[in-house]
Amino acid sequence: MDRASYFRSKIELARGPAPTMAAWQKRLFIATSHITADAAEHLGLPRHRTVVMGSRVEV
Repeated sequence: MDRASYFRSKIELARGPAPTMAAWQKRLFIATSHITADAAEHLGLPRHRTVVMGSRVEV
């Protein structure tokens, strides 16, 4: 366990040009995604052995 590596994912939301919802709703949705708890911190994962892989999704 002392040498284990941990992998987690992260999704970044961005405003896109598609009219999927009203502009104010997009801003609110993206803003609320930024205030979520950090999964690594919540699970107590060691930062120096945690790899974060992410993707960007336009809403």
